[in-house]
Amino acid sequence: VANGTELRIFRGATAPIRCVVFSPDGYTFATSGNDRINRVWHVCTGSCLKEFRGTSVAEDHTFGARSLAYSPDGTVIACGCYRNHDDVRTHKVGILDVSTGECVRSIDITEERIIYLAFRPPLPRDSIPSS
Repeated sequence: VANGTELRIFRGATAPIRCVVFSPDGYTFATSGNDRINRVWHVCTGSCLKEFRGTSVAEDHTFGARSLAYSPDGTVIACGCYRNHDDVRTHKVGILDVSTGECVRSIDITEERIIYLAFRPPLPRDSIPSS
């Protein structure tokens, strides 16, 4: 806001927030932080609509999220996660169903750490070459 006026405080996170991503419709946003809880918030009311404990990736609370991305249709959130265990860092991407919090897919990443995630927007049907 141009004059620096605070518009809303979003209460609920118990540790620093590491990432924030807005839904495609702009009415909600998701956060992930050091408390290892992913949350979905309503922009206008400031209320927490959902909490996904841990990463909801196999309900594994040892993983912390570093990045989030909404799908273009807003139905799933990709969550880039990591875990340090015995000096070994493990990374994975969890695809979470926004309405249920269920992990619909988990992808182990072995070579690189996950810094940013993004979904590719759908291609218009006219631009897909026919065979």
